[in-house]
Amino acid sequence: MKSQIMTAGALIIACTSFGAGFQTLEQGASNMGTANAGATVNANADASAAFWNPSSGFNAGLKVGETKFDVAASLVVSSFDFVADSGPRPLGKSGDAGCESVVPNFYVISRLSEDFMLTCSISPTYALETDYENGWVLSDRALNSEITTVDINPSIAYKVNDYLTISGGISAQWAHGHLSQSLVWLPSLGLPYQGFIGTARVSGSSWAVGGNAGFTVNYAEDGRFGFQWRSEVNQSLKGNMHVNNPMSGSSMKEVGVDLDLPHTFTVGWYQRLRGDLKRIALMADYSYTLWSSFDMLSIEGSGTPGVKEDWRNTSRVAFGVHIYPFDSDNTVLRFGSAWDQTPVKDAQHRYSRIPCTDRIWFSGGIGQKIGNVNIDFAYTYIYFYEDPRMEGEFASTGVTGYFEGSAHVVSFQIGYKF
Repeated sequence: MKSQIMTAGALIIACTSFGAGFQTLEQGASNMGTANAGATVNANADASAAFWNPSSGFNAGLKVGETKFDVAASLVVSSFDFVADSGPRPLGKSGDAGCESVVPNFYVISRLSEDFMLTCSISPTYALETDYENGWVLSDRALNSEITTVDINPSIAYKVNDYLTISGGISAQWAHGHLSQSLVWLPSLGLPYQGFIGTARVSGSSWAVGGNAGFTVNYAEDGRFGFQWRSEVNQSLKGNMHVNNPMSGSSMKEVGVDLDLPHTFTVGWYQRLRGDLKRIALMADYSYTLWSSFDMLSIEGSGTPGVKEDWRNTSRVAFGVHIYPFDSDNTVLRFGSAWDQTPVKDAQHRYSRIPCTDRIWFSGGIGQKIGNVNIDFAYTYIYFYEDPRMEGEFASTGVTGYFEGSAHVVSFQIGYKF
């Protein structure tokens, strides 16, 4: 029985992510309207630059002594079913891992002088959840998986000249994770039946530190490009494993896991068109994430072997457009799309806790400025590009199958300048 407790091997990983891997990309409703295209260069001229690239905060139009904050939240509703197509257990759909969650964000930027700006973002960078129903076909591998991070990221930006701004900052990141699964009794243990009884739960938390740096080049009054790097964050989570076994009683032991959250490099571009097309702006972003740091996941103190994740580095490409329907720029319509590559190499390395696949984003939104207040709404539909198959880990069970699903994200943001 003991070998069945942690065979999934994922202490802190929630896997139905809305950025590929388990990144949280719902960073501001204004940016979600274009699938995050233009976020790195602050295409929306708001305080979300504090997260995406503080050096672009100078493009928010603040005067010396002015401060701007934005508060945003995204409601994520997902559907994610496992479909078994072979194996000893009932075939077909089982185990909807989808859930509803709210992703909050807070950003503030303040222009101290002509040349210096302070920024701070408080947001989750990795915060996801999967929640299977009790008794689903592989409940002995996964029930609930959850991760929550809070990233507090103060930065400083400096205006080198009229064309170039640079920035750097430090992140203090708290992470907490939880997982659970059923215990299974197998005939090989000498028992007269096979079934599920009891649960195993693991939880842990830790603090860690990271950094960020970036620059923005304003090559024209209506055009710019920028770059942002966010560093790897090395979390060492400590916690406990609880086993609830009605036949032999409950037990608890201390466990821990080292989790390397990856480096991310992002470049972005924004161009407001001219002449007869002056009411249109185009933008694009490209991100490269070094998910290869997520190579092996092992739980110290559990008495079970680690899992070879062997993830690959990934790319994300987004394109967007702003349309200003009226003479003033106070109202803006936003549209965008993105392709988000999965770090999971193949079906042999895809697990029920991490069934990630390539996805395509389709986004739209609207923004309205009223004096010093801005209000933004966005909707994003996330389409799983292909139904990801799952093999490898489950070969010993005889179960094979694939996941199918999608996600809907509704975002709201309000900001104020003073």
